[in-house]
Amino acid sequence: MSMNMASDISPAGGEGGPHTTMVGGSKPLHRFIRGEPKSTGIVMMFMGSSLFILGIPMRLDTLMSSAETFTPFWLGILFIISGLLYVLTEKNPSKQLVTASLALSIISMLGVTVAFFEFLKGIVHIRQSYDYYDHYNYDYNATESGRVVVPWRKQHLYQLISLEAVFMYQSLVGMVVLIVMTSFARVALHSSKTQAVVVMQDLPSPD
Repeated sequence: MSMNMASDISPAGGEGGPHTTMVGGSKPLHRFIRGEPKSTGIVMMFMGSSLFILGIPMRLDTLMSSAETFTPFWLGILFIISGLLYVLTEKNPSKQLVTASLALSIISMLGVTVAFFEFLKGIVHIRQSYDYYDHYNYDYNATESGRVVVPWRKQHLYQLISLEAVFMYQSLVGMVVLIVMTSFARVALHSSKTQAVVVMQDLPSPD
């Protein structure tokens, strides 16, 4: 955290001495607080928890989805940890916490990018399953290779597609939040560097 300080030391007789000036902003780390990290952190933890919880029944489902690669779980954990750091930073703003928030935000943005395509791939795969079952006659007595095809299968595919779409929407919202908080963190850390300027004026004669 930078500060403003000026000192003028002159020897007796009024002769000028070295003039030291330290320049910088006032409480620059508090610029991170302008992003409302506590409220933002609560939102991130809520989205992360919903991703993790909803990923459990998807992982137990027989159909292949993004949960097969545990995408909702690790993305949810990243969101939860990021939100927790934001809340802690607002309570006790420090350079270490702001730096940790910045680093985790960048990692989370990379994770969101990967997760978005995983969710999209899950939708495509489920859609292909839907097209496969759509060729059948959805009747309780209809069979294909000795297997009974039931009507609720189609509804179940719709539910999984909707859930994957919700995950994609949450990842996009999380990306926007992470970009905003990363900007605030970079500004706060960049402004926290203290600069010192020493000006020597009217040095006294050695005689």
